[in-house]
Amino acid sequence: MSMHAYTNLSPAKANSASQAILLNNEALQLSELGDNAGAERLHKEALSIKERIHGPDSIQAALTRNALGEVQLKQGKYDEAEENLRKAVAVRSASGHAFDGAVSRENLAQVLEAKGQLKEAKETRDLGRPDKLSCGNYNVAKF
Repeated sequence: MSMHAYTNLSPAKANSASQAILLNNEALQLSELGDNAGAERLHKEALSIKERIHGPDSIQAALTRNALGEVQLKQGKYDEAEENLRKAVAVRSASGHAFDGAVSRENLAQVLEAKGQLKEAKETRDLGRPDKLSCGNYNVAKF
């Protein structure tokens, strides 16, 4: 689980940051219920807030871009998903948190596979070798 860290935000910005987190959480619930269009809309709202508060290259925005890319993949919006996931990969891989970068790389690889770009999908996954990989099977038993 990733955490959002906020330092010295004004009360108004702190309120907006909290609203963005709530939007993301609601979007995740909608996605689990199969409402990916609704989830996409809420993730976009959250992303707009996070970019305004933290900047477009912030880890906060990258987390939302990753989730947005996931729901766009589910909807077959491959070009949009690729754009969001490439941005998420760049920020999350540079953040020093290997697992976060691996998750976004795996999501990007799934988009590339769906687009028929199998060689690039494999190369994207291989960027994490030997020990910075993420399993893309979301149906693995949950504990």
